[in-house]
Amino acid sequence: MPGLTVVRAGNLRLRTDENEKFIRVVDPFEFKTLIESGKGIVLDVRTPEEVAQGTIANASVLNFYDQDFAEKLRLMDKSAEIYVYCRAGGRSAKAARILQENGFNRVYDLRNGITAWLEAGYEKEKTAMATTEDHGQLMSLADFLSELQSELLVLVDFHTRWCAPCRKMAPVIDKIETEFSGRGKILRVDVDKCKDIGKAYEVQGVPVFRVFKNGQTAWSHTGIISCEELKAVLLKNL
Repeated sequence: MPGLTVVRAGNLRLRTDENEKFIRVVDPFEFKTLIESGKGIVLDVRTPEEVAQGTIANASVLNFYDQDFAEKLRLMDKSAEIYVYCRAGGRSAKAARILQENGFNRVYDLRNGITAWLEAGYEKEKTAMATTEDHGQLMSLADFLSELQSELLVLVDFHTRWCAPCRKMAPVIDKIETEFSGRGKILRVDVDKCKDIGKAYEVQGVPVFRVFKNGQTAWSHTGIISCEELKAVLLKNL
C-alpha cells in the first residue's frame, strides 16, 4: 500500500505509515539492520571522551550535554530516519524525545546503548572527528557575501564537523577544488561556527551545497552527492 513501510519489532513485522511520528526502542540486531538499510542517520549523543573510545560506524556525534544540543539537531535532515544511541540508553531516550519535539518523525533508540551493541559482538570504529582536519573557513556574513562577488564560479559547502555525511563528502570537495582550480572557488562554511551565515541562507539538513554565479544562487543540493554529479553541475554553470 502506498505510504506504508514495514518495520520489524521483535519477532513481529508491523506496517507503519511513513508520516507517522514515533520513537521505537530496538535491540542491537534491529539497530544494525536499520543502519544497513541505508535510509537513516546514526546519531551518537555521548560525550567527546566517550566518543574518543570508538563509535558505531559512520555515526554523527553530538554531545547531549552541549547547551546548543537542540539547536544543532535542527541542522540534521528531518526527512531521514534517526538511529540514536548513547552508552547505556538513558541519554538516547531523552534525545529521542527532543528529536521528536523538533520535527523528526521516525526515531529508533538503541536499547541499553553501545554497551549492548558491543555485548552482541558488533564492532566499533575510531571516530573520524578525531583524525579529520577541519577546513571550515571562519568568516562573517559580510565576508561571505564579499567572497560571492568573485568572477569565478563559487561552490559553497555548508557543513558541520559532527555530521557523518559531511565528513564523507569532504574528500569529494577536496578533489573538486583541485580539478577546478583557476575556474572555480570553494568555500567551506562550518555552520556551527558561522551561525549568521547558516541562518541567512536557511541551512538545514547538512551537508548543503550551493553554486553561486555572479553572487546569485545557480544551484542547490542537500545531502550526499557523487563527485561526477557535482562536477557535471559545475561544468554546466561555467
